[in-house]
Amino acid sequence: MNKHTILVVDDNRTNLQIVRDVLEKNYTLLLANSGERALKFIQKRKPDLILLDLMMPGMDGKETFREIRKEPENTGIPVIFLTANQDEEAEVECLALGASDFITKPIVPQILERRISNTIALEELQKHLQQKIDEKTQEIKTLALQSIYAIVHTLEAKDDVTRGHSVRVAGFSRALAVEMGLDDTKVEQVYQTALLHDVGKIGIPDAILKKKGQLTEEEFTIIKQHTTIGADILSTISTMDFLQQGARYHHERYDGRGYPMGLSGEQIPLIGRIIAVADVYDALISERQYKNAMEKYSARDQLLKNSGSQFDPEVLRCFIRLLDSGVLDEIEKL
Repeated sequence: MNKHTILVVDDNRTNLQIVRDVLEKNYTLLLANSGERALKFIQKRKPDLILLDLMMPGMDGKETFREIRKEPENTGIPVIFLTANQDEEAEVECLALGASDFITKPIVPQILERRISNTIALEELQKHLQQKIDEKTQEIKTLALQSIYAIVHTLEAKDDVTRGHSVRVAGFSRALAVEMGLDDTKVEQVYQTALLHDVGKIGIPDAILKKKGQLTEEEFTIIKQHTTIGADILSTISTMDFLQQGARYHHERYDGRGYPMGLSGEQIPLIGRIIAVADVYDALISERQYKNAMEKYSARDQLLKNSGSQFDPEVLRCFIRLLDSGVLDEIEKL
């Protein structure tokens, strides 16, 4: 079994020797006589625990601690302060900084060993629990995505003419979210939301949904209801409240002439503005009962004609970059 590594920081050589005598049998030790040297050690090798003297010339223990914590990868390293100062306020201050423990000098070997052992054991337990939480979280995410695909397949079984539409729109939307610099969590939310943007069509009569000719004004009023029907369905999933945004807002227009709410500009949630572009592009390049598929670059020109009116100009610019680069070609084949 590999020994845990402990970085000991103390400007007093005698204290360093005492700690070495107590701990070297059970731990791998790194010894530093200043905060500056400690930081250099950490850059080369991450210890499992740091014993840090509070009172040192130059960079004292508190300053060293703050410098260590500036690096995100160091935030999980437990730190135990060592000090001859038995003032309770000093202990409170160190613990408030984020220290795991506080040991007063002179060093009592049994206390030092026990405090270190307990701290490392607690840290390992926390890591184990976090790993289990991460595993369960991933299981839940996988189950959620499988459920979403099941809903999409149910929708496509109702309207096989648009088979693959939701998957393609989700793929376009995810690529667009990445291009716009959204973080990984937001990208995944955009993808899941886009998969379900048309779920409200479950509530639209087949006679209207599959009609080959032009819709009457009354029929169009009914089909527009799929936005609110979908949003109402998805709003019941309280743990993923972002899902309903795609269903509700993907037919809003940047100029405020869309539906169901007539929102304009950035009043429309970003998810809605992203899916709006992806949805229309896929509709343009796909064959429908009432039209032939449009060639890719004709669809591109059609999108650009509606920049600033139907679509958010910045979102559309990012989409056009993706389109011109060929990134979307494989998604179009889904």
